[in-house]
Amino acid sequence: MEDLLFAGVVQALFTAVFLAFKPKRALSDGILAVWMLFIALPMIGGAAIRLWPDFTIPVLQSDLIYPLTYGPFMWLYVRAITGDIDRLTKHELFHFLPFAAVSAWQLASGWAPPPPNPEHVVFDTSTRLVGALNLALIFSYSMAVARRLWRHGQDVNQHFSNLPNQVTLKWLFWLIAGFSAVSLVLFLASLFSLPAMLRVHLPAQIAIILGLSFFGLRQNQVFDRDHAPSGGDDEQDRQEISPPSMQPPGTGPAEAACHSAPPGEVKKRYSRSGLTEERAERILVKLEAFMETERPYLSADLTIVDLARRMAVPRHHLTEVISTRYNKSFYVFVNEYRIEAIKQAMEKPENSDATLLDLAYAYGFNSKSPFNSAFKQLTGMTPSQYRRQLK
Repeated sequence: MEDLLFAGVVQALFTAVFLAFKPKRALSDGILAVWMLFIALPMIGGAAIRLWPDFTIPVLQSDLIYPLTYGPFMWLYVRAITGDIDRLTKHELFHFLPFAAVSAWQLASGWAPPPPNPEHVVFDTSTRLVGALNLALIFSYSMAVARRLWRHGQDVNQHFSNLPNQVTLKWLFWLIAGFSAVSLVLFLASLFSLPAMLRVHLPAQIAIILGLSFFGLRQNQVFDRDHAPSGGDDEQDRQEISPPSMQPPGTGPAEAACHSAPPGEVKKRYSRSGLTEERAERILVKLEAFMETERPYLSADLTIVDLARRMAVPRHHLTEVISTRYNKSFYVFVNEYRIEAIKQAMEKPENSDATLLDLAYAYGFNSKSPFNSAFKQLTGMTPSQYRRQLK
């Protein structure tokens, strides 16, 4: 266990330092760096006790107090990645009041909850109260983050033609689910005096550190502040949909993008739009001609912003035309062109030796799984089945 503890400390500090000195660091990188430091601090205290048993640092002996910051950090991190905020204000710091209050009480009274130890631990009332506060905060912030991720899933369907993990942020859903599960286990351990259940504490911390390190170091900001969906028709779109409190990745953005909304619901979303029928018709004709002649869908990085800029039309008008005239998201609209182009390529003799993955990459897909899913959704067959029936 000691080796695991030291490995966790090293990994957390490495990630925090790397993010702190990352070139072109975004706000989300800074938030994650401080978050990793707060995860590491009580572990550093545990490592210090093992190395120097007679030397203690009271502020580091707070395994139950530092988790009070995990929910706020998680919330601010998601808001930064999705473009909701581009700097931290005094208002954002209010999220850390529970941590500040309990920390002040600890420093003033000298009280400190005993560190999780499966061999000998005292579950007193104060420990259980702090554990209950931890659980309440984690659950509250997890629900808020899940709702924001669901809304983000609607946004990316209308903005991106490919949905890799760094765009959909599915990894964050699993992260908040893990946080919630571990917090519940630790609270039940203290509530029912089951110290053996505390053995999950350190492995869970290490898993969280590794997950945050692996995905956080690869994660780029999905929307910057200038292009984040806000106001206008996109905001209205989101308000017309009541998001569930938690949504598993299996029904996330990539899967939901393949399903069309009822026509009546689509019209309702744009009932207050300023786009006239005549203007919408002109954009529609221009869009179809542009897709046929310029074939922008060949770019795997195509977004609604790129397409609107190249067509010289307002982005929100283009989104509305695709939604109302085709009853499709931008993701589905573009991938239909890609699938149709791949089907035509399969019929050409010169492509008989090309692999399906080669064709997928050539026509705008950036990985195998989304290509297979989109192809089957739109044709009813897998790419291999479709190719075999051409022979």
